[in-house]
Amino acid sequence: MDRLKGKTILLGKEPGQGRLLLAIVGGKTAVIGSPNSVPNSVSRCRVAEGVAHAKINVDQNGNMILTNMKPQNVTYVNGSEIVSKRISQSNTVELGKDRFSVSVPMILETAKKMTVTPIPNTGPGPKPEQTKKKFNIKHLEAIYNDYHAKVIERQRKQKKLGILASCSMFFTIGGGAVAAVANKLGMGETAQDYLWIFPVVGFIVFFISMYMRIKDTSIEDADATNIEYTKRFVCPNPDCGKFLGNMPYELMKTQYSMQCPIAKVNS
Repeated sequence: MDRLKGKTILLGKEPGQGRLLLAIVGGKTAVIGSPNSVPNSVSRCRVAEGVAHAKINVDQNGNMILTNMKPQNVTYVNGSEIVSKRISQSNTVELGKDRFSVSVPMILETAKKMTVTPIPNTGPGPKPEQTKKKFNIKHLEAIYNDYHAKVIERQRKQKKLGILASCSMFFTIGGGAVAAVANKLGMGETAQDYLWIFPVVGFIVFFISMYMRIKDTSIEDADATNIEYTKRFVCPNPDCGKFLGNMPYELMKTQYSMQCPIAKVNS
């Protein structure tokens, strides 16, 4: 965390490719995820203009403040919409109306790597036995697929809850519409015998949706999933063990030919 003190991290959608874009103000940028993995409700990050969906300010004591950067954006911390809020690595952060979930530990780990300046190698180079040692990442496929499936399942669950909640309004408005049509047709008195069904059904649907939201554990599940993922999706080199970020496994496999992207040699 020391390397991030005094830094500002911008978060938003990558223009063009639609991945999650991270940028340290005045520094480097990095992308996370596969193309078009970030929904349109997440605002674009335009580094040159200093514009993004949200930003994380890290003060000199290591405290982090998450700020929603545009009035038309929405940003959530632990399920509650915020404008600006102090956060920790255990918090659940979601961007946009689609509640795109981002892992705070993953953001910080990626940002730390962006602050490292490579040191020129002026020595004689690695020993022959070091250059031969490489670490296979095949076992990470199942870990990534399990994490990705849980994220998609949680997003679908939130979408279904939103649709269910809107159904109660449909019945309320529908009752009024039916009454208006019935009066136009001269059937108002007959319709009155049945119109009570609409508000009753609407109330039942509203009660069910509220009960399901109260019982919903998506926030806790997301937190547990992110923590488990950051612990398991790590470099297989026992001398390294660093979190590999949120790069899709298929992209990692293509770029690194089944070798660990961090520790290609035994350090």
